[in-house]
Parts: sequence; structure tokens; C-alpha cells
Amino acid sequence: MSAQDENWEDLRLVLAITRGRGLSGASRLLGCHHATVLRRLNSLEHRSGALLFHRSALGYEPTKEGEELARLAEGIEEDVLAAYRKLAGNDLRLSGTIRCATSDYLAQTILPGLLKQFRQQYPEISIEICVSTAFASLTKRDADVALRATIDAPDELYNQCLTKIGFGVYASPHYLSAVGEGCEISEMDWIGEDDSLAHVSTYQWRLTDYPEVDVKLKFDSLLGKYNAVCAGIGIAILPHYMARSPSLPGSPLLASPPLVCLAENHEGWELGLWMLTHKDLRHVHRIRAFMRCAESYISQLELTG
Repeated sequence: MSAQDENWEDLRLVLAITRGRGLSGASRLLGCHHATVLRRLNSLEHRSGALLFHRSALGYEPTKEGEELARLAEGIEEDVLAAYRKLAGNDLRLSGTIRCATSDYLAQTILPGLLKQFRQQYPEISIEICVSTAFASLTKRDADVALRATIDAPDELYNQCLTKIGFGVYASPHYLSAVGEGCEISEMDWIGEDDSLAHVSTYQWRLTDYPEVDVKLKFDSLLGKYNAVCAGIGIAILPHYMARSPSLPGSPLLASPPLVCLAENHEGWELGLWMLTHKDLRHVHRIRAFMRCAESYISQLELTG
């Protein structure tokens, strides 16, 4: 293969197929049709004279040569991203775009009021919100900042704990009336998380403090749990502020009557609300402005109990 035939896109292709474990996964990562991925791979293998992937019904497994190219591509990718982060860190404008990653319930409850305040102060800055239960990769610039509720923040990121969020077991008055007095918490209908959220704190707290309960209704969303409790379907571990604060500023979601707290004195049922960004981006003026606004706004909210 001549020097003219070599380019970064070939390495990106090998890395995407390796990460996606096949053509479909690679096509999603690269934003093109899987037939295009196959055509480019066949062309690369033909030009290089090397087999880069073993094809099977289980997917595409990289050969020794394919693994080596993927490792080289990862190193180049990180260098390129680091260069762009350094460049972004020198951006002094109070304009441009901020991409913020957060979870569904924070996006529906705390974020509206924060965004309203920020937009009033900085109307030239555009904001994109990425809602997901998974942590976006700030290292790879999937997002510029993240607002997350978790026990600890990753050490490799610049992090700021804005406040604490307290949790308890909650039910609607309608549900409690239906089950009647004397019904024990362990005998009630529990609403929990599905296995995709087995890593989250509320899932672990329930297993530790209420290991005997049988969960018949599961969500991959805390917001889904909250709505189910409000509908009188059962009980769940929820943030105090969601259950008790129907008038949280800027959040039309929390319009149901306050829920009833059945248990709250559990040691450790508390998460930090963190603002995160990459260390290279913390001095970007628009990101620093967003983090200052978040700190100011959230400090006014009562989220612990």
C-alpha cells in the first residue's frame, strides 16, 4: 500500500468496526450505511494485502493486524481530541455552543429553572441537552459538561459538588388508602429499576435495606418510577425534592400532590449533585459561566430533605 493510499479515515474505520463488533455497530459510530463500511473494509484489506477481521455469525473479530491498527487508531484519536480540547480551552468568547449531558429526572426537574436563568444571562450561548442514564464521555467530547447525581465523581474530570440529594421510600396517598393501615413496607408493591440500572445507588440501596421485596414493576428511568408512584401503582425510592416539592422553580412536571414518605432514616441514602467537565475545558469562558450559574442557582434549592 503506497503512502498516498494511507489516511486517518482507514484507521477510524478499523477502530469503529472493532468497537462496534461488526458492520452495523461501525455504521452507527461512523454515521454511514453498513454497505459503505463493508466496501471500505474490503478496499482497505485489498490495498494492504492483510486480513484485518475474522467474519462469523457472532460478528467481526479483529485479527492480530486488525488489533494493532485499532490500538494505533485509539492513540491517534486521543491525541486529536486532546488537541481540540486544548484549542477549546483558549476560547474566550461568551458565545458558541455548550453540550450538557444529564439524566432524565434532572432534565425534567432541576434543569429547566437553571436553563431559564442561564439563557437570560447569556443569550448568545447555544445549549444542547443530551439525556441519558449512561455517563457521556467528556474525554471524547460526547458532551462539554455533565450534571449528574452520584456518590463520587471521576478523578480524571474537573468536578464540583453543588449540593446533596436525599432519598426516601415514597407512596401516593391514594395507594396507601388502597392497601390500608397495617400493611408493612415489605408487603407493598415495589417499583424498581431494571437490570440496566443495576449499577445505580437506588438499586443497591433497595437490595441492601429491603432484600426480601419482590419487585414486579421495573423501569430504566427514575422519572418512570416517580410517575408510577404518583399514579398509585406502588412505592419506590425517590429523591425527597421530587416527592415533596410540587412547585420546584421552572419544573411543570412536579404538579402532582406531595407523596408520603414511608422511610427516610437510612444511612447513606444521599447522592452528590455534581457538575463535571474535562480539565482542559474548565477555563473556556462559556463553560465556566455555565458552571457558575449552576452553582448559584442550585445553591438556592432545598434538595436534601
